[in-house]
Amino acid sequence: MSGNTETKGQQPRAKIGIISMGDMGSALASLLIVNGYAVATNCTGRSQDTIDRATTVGAELLSTDEALITQCDVILSIVPPAQAAATAERIITAFRNVSSGPDARSTPLYFADMNAIAPSTVRSIAASFTAAGLDPDRDVRFVDSCILGGPPSRKQQPVASSTNLGPSTTGPVTQIASSSSTSFKPAFPREDILHDPSTGWSCPLLPTSGPWSFTDPSTFPYPYGQHFAQVLHIEHMLPDPDPNSPSTAEKKQTSEIGQASALKNVYAALAKGFAALSLLSLSTASSLRILPSFLSSLERMAPSRLQTMTRYVTTLPPKAYRWVREMEEISKTFTDEEEVGWDKEKEDVFRMVAGVFKFVADETVLGEEKVGKRKRGLDLEDVCEALGEGLEERRKRRKRRKDGEGEGEEGKGVEK
Repeated sequence: MSGNTETKGQQPRAKIGIISMGDMGSALASLLIVNGYAVATNCTGRSQDTIDRATTVGAELLSTDEALITQCDVILSIVPPAQAAATAERIITAFRNVSSGPDARSTPLYFADMNAIAPSTVRSIAASFTAAGLDPDRDVRFVDSCILGGPPSRKQQPVASSTNLGPSTTGPVTQIASSSSTSFKPAFPREDILHDPSTGWSCPLLPTSGPWSFTDPSTFPYPYGQHFAQVLHIEHMLPDPDPNSPSTAEKKQTSEIGQASALKNVYAALAKGFAALSLLSLSTASSLRILPSFLSSLERMAPSRLQTMTRYVTTLPPKAYRWVREMEEISKTFTDEEEVGWDKEKEDVFRMVAGVFKFVADETVLGEEKVGKRKRGLDLEDVCEALGEGLEERRKRRKRRKDGEGEGEEGKGVEK
């Protein structure tokens, strides 16, 4: 990353638009601002929490998408997967309004879709710009992008060398169930983040693909391009060419729209698939009254796995609702792409993973959690308790339905 430009009074390098100011969007805004960029957003109609995040990091609040398009060369779309297409349509509509007025742009707008969506979904969104008659040479240049890792942060914490979940790894096997504490505070994660000791920031990786690259002056002809890419850890993908293609052009190392999104999905499948499996294992161990033994065994046999599991399940509650759609998009990546070949009927694992997150979001108190305002699920013990409460309610509903069906059958017999 290039050096910080935190001296007040300096002219910003450029103004970058971000939609929207969620946990990730506001953190990226903070990273850009501390590196000398102005950041703008449109929070019209958004929650007070979103507005507060934007003002806290120092983003400029604009009242319309048209103002965003007029003032920014780059717009980063960072929204829940279900809102990705609608956000693109907002930009298309706003661009049409601007292009027919006195504030028409003289240079192309760069729109980077950084959302967790399937390759087929992002290709469809990219096609909507073309279908709307927007020419990339003069109007909008679509960049397929993704975010690998958590939000940027400048706060660095030491990584704990051990946990307090159970007996020492040198203790006898007979101590396996002796641990009574299931409250484990995860240390600052060693994975899913890039640490930059020269600046003190820890950041995600932002791969991009397609014909337009922020790292190539020939496709992003602004003087701040290289610096912008370095600040955000943007890397343009150069995938292996198709070895079966006879075409010379096909053998060139050029990436396509959809490949960055594909990378996001195969990467996230590991992390969020593990998170779902962790929820299932924790809740089942708790229900069968073996949770202390389960956690103690993990600490002794697989401590890094325990740390990763703890970090995932204690941070996921506010995100569970959006991970439902993300799992559906991952499912599409694995089963809808012709080059892949997994069967939607027999091997569609991530449709079921989506169901796990939907249960958390809709049937437990964990689904009510908000980023920055956490109350439940802050440790493994409470996560298990909340899951148990939701599963108990589910069991009661099933029993009521079963009892009701039995009463209905008896009634029919009496009427006969």
